[in-house]
Amino acid sequence: MAARKKTAGKWKLLLCLAAGSLLTGCGTAESGLMSTARTPYEKLAYDTTEVKKGNLTPEITLKLKAEGLEKITYDATNTELKLEKVYVAVGDKVEKGELLVSFRSDSLEEKKAQYQDEITDKQLLVEHYVNLMNCDASLDYNEDIANLKRDIEVAELYVEEAEEKLSRYQITAKESGTITAMDNYLQKGSFVPGNNLITEVCGTGNYEADLPEGYEFQVRDTYQATLDALSYELKVDRVEENKIIFSPVSDMTSLSEADVLSLVITKPTLENVIYVKASAVKEGEDGNFVYLLDDTGYREAVPVTVGEKVGDNRVITSGLSGGEKVTL
Repeated sequence: MAARKKTAGKWKLLLCLAAGSLLTGCGTAESGLMSTARTPYEKLAYDTTEVKKGNLTPEITLKLKAEGLEKITYDATNTELKLEKVYVAVGDKVEKGELLVSFRSDSLEEKKAQYQDEITDKQLLVEHYVNLMNCDASLDYNEDIANLKRDIEVAELYVEEAEEKLSRYQITAKESGTITAMDNYLQKGSFVPGNNLITEVCGTGNYEADLPEGYEFQVRDTYQATLDALSYELKVDRVEENKIIFSPVSDMTSLSEADVLSLVITKPTLENVIYVKASAVKEGEDGNFVYLLDDTGYREAVPVTVGEKVGDNRVITSGLSGGEKVTL
C-alpha cells in the first residue's frame, strides 16, 4: 500500500514538471510575438484647394516701354582736357545737339589766341599801309598788303581748326532723350578721362507692348496707362505681328524714356464657370489633369480640359463640376 502511494506521488511530480515545462515554452513563444515591431499606417497629407463655380473677370496687364529704345554712351579720353562745366544731371531730358559737358584745352586755347593775335596785328598793318598809300600816291604797298592778307587767311584757317578740334571734345546730345547715368566724378564736378561718362536713353516718342492673346486692338482706340498713381491717355497707333504700338494723347514730356507704364484691360466677365487654382492643374503627355482627393484621403489623376487663365485661377471647361477637392 505504501509502495503504491509512493509510485503515485512520482507520477504526479512528473506530470507537474511536464506541465511546468509546457507553460514555460508557451510563455517564451508569447514573449517573442509581443516584441515583433509593426509599422503603423500613415495617410499622406496634401495641400488641397476646392474647385469652384462662379463668375470671373479676366484682366490683361500690358507693360508699355518706349518704342525703339536706344542707349547712347558718351566718352572723353583726351588727357589734356580740363572740365569746364557740367550742364545736365541724371534724369534730365535733353534735346538733340544740346551741350551736356564743356571742356577746355590750354594748348588749343594758346594756339588759337596766338593766331588771333597774328590776325589782329596783320590787319592793323594792312590798314596802316592803306592809309599811307592814301596820303602819298607815290607809295606802293600793294604786294605787301597781298602777302599780309594771305598770311591772315592762313592764320584764320588755323583758328578754325583749333575751334573745330575743341568743339569735337565737347559732349553734345546725339539724339533727344533722357540722361540715365553719369560718371561719379563728373557728378561731383571733376573729370577723369574715360569711356561711358554719360548714358542717354532715347526713343521715338511712342510706346510699345507685347501683343497679348485673346484680345483684339483697334487702331485709334484709346486706353489709360498708369505710372506712380498718375494716369496717361494713349491711343493705338498700329498693330504689328507681335507688338502693339501706342502714341501719346496726354502730355507725357515729364516722363523718361526709361519709364515703364502699366495698362490694365478688363475683359468681359465669364459667368457661371468652373475654375480652380492654376497651380492645381498639371500637364502630362496626354494633356492636362488634376489630382482629385476622395473622402478616404487617396488621390486620383483626373483628366481635364482647361480654358483661359484668370489671375491665379484656371478655367476648367470639362472634367470637374465644382465642389471637388484637388491637390496643389
